[in-house]
Amino acid sequence: MHNDNVLYVEDPQKSEYARRIYCDAVTALSENGFWEYEKNPDAPLLAHTLGAPLNLKITHNPTLSHEYVGCDSLCEIFRLRINALPNLPFFGLLFIPHNAGNPAPLCIACHGYLGTPELMYGMHGKNGYSGLIEKLLKRGFAVFSPQLLMWNCGFNPAKPHYETQYNRPELDRRFRKNDAAIASLEVFCILQSITALSNIRTLDLTNLSACGMSYGAYLTMRAMALDARIQQGFFMSCFDGGDDIRFPEWQPQPCFALLRDGEIAGMCAPRPVTVEVGKTDDIFPPTGAVREAETAKSAYLRADAAENFHLSIWHGGHIVNPDTNCAELLKG
Repeated sequence: MHNDNVLYVEDPQKSEYARRIYCDAVTALSENGFWEYEKNPDAPLLAHTLGAPLNLKITHNPTLSHEYVGCDSLCEIFRLRINALPNLPFFGLLFIPHNAGNPAPLCIACHGYLGTPELMYGMHGKNGYSGLIEKLLKRGFAVFSPQLLMWNCGFNPAKPHYETQYNRPELDRRFRKNDAAIASLEVFCILQSITALSNIRTLDLTNLSACGMSYGAYLTMRAMALDARIQQGFFMSCFDGGDDIRFPEWQPQPCFALLRDGEIAGMCAPRPVTVEVGKTDDIFPPTGAVREAETAKSAYLRADAAENFHLSIWHGGHIVNPDTNCAELLKG
């Protein structure tokens, strides 16, 4: 039984194993690299700019297993393990709404820095995601929310804390010794997740959507630019250019020029993209988004799809707009 007024809550310890396994696998890859795979000279420019594994010849077919987590008034929840590579298990939560069609349209929803998919849904306490997944579920979407290597393991005492320790900047430095990058790895994992999810007959990926907040927007927008299976995107609180001294992992691979956020969004044309940023965002102020939007608009104009790119600035900070119409826009 479940309470019709309360969303599912889980003890963070129940999911700690997934964060630990993923962290251990990423750490091992950062030390060993991707020596067994050849470079793919035909990979898109963005893939070469981001580095391995996106620019490698990888034919591994990802496999998927699941664990039943629980249910509430909105949905059933499953924890997925997706073997993106033979030695790389990637985790996330799959939410299936009770009112889902058969098959149900799927949306990929990515958390930001210091987040987890559990936190994004409200399973681990208060957060800045403003019920985003809940809104998507109420509109009939099934939602896959991946676990990125960004959870809070002591960086911010005011946010929910997780035990598994990691050092993302150091991991990225190790990857770059082998022409790889941690951002490339996580975009790759998102794309491999789509492939694995496409084998679930109760999910409809013919009009696949993606959304993300902050760091999640950075990664999902690049995933959309690389993969035409993502038909529409909604990216929040991160459209400032992609060149930031605070985030050295955003730098391109040697011999490649930085591709800025406006250029990345332009690569998604003519598919619909909405960018939403806060007027008082103190991490990524909207001035950068306004500048980058001009680049994106030019690309959409060239694609004869000017109406498919939108920039929205709302009167708030670095959180998901509580009044956002993301679910409605993605539903079309």
